[in-house]
Amino acid sequence: MKLPVLILIVVAAILAFTNPSEADYREHVRQEAGIAGTVGLAVADIVSGGSKGGVQRQNFLLASKFYVGGDGVLPREDVAWGIAGQFIDIKK
Repeated sequence: MKLPVLILIVVAAILAFTNPSEADYREHVRQEAGIAGTVGLAVADIVSGGSKGGVQRQNFLLASKFYVGGDGVLPREDVAWGIAGQFIDIKK
């Protein structure tokens, strides 16, 4: 009984430790979309007008949801999930 609980604790700790940040997501967009992604992030930062920037993160400890907008001119749009250092883009 102790082994499965220990395994769950270790897996949860690994997921929490590798939970990506906003900077990680911005780097992911730059690598995947190149100059278009960089320009898109810059425009989202300018249009959002907030101090947080265009891309924001909702942290769930083991995973994170990244979204654009939500406070100001841009409506909120979920763009990706981040878990274990990887990103899963949300396609609409």
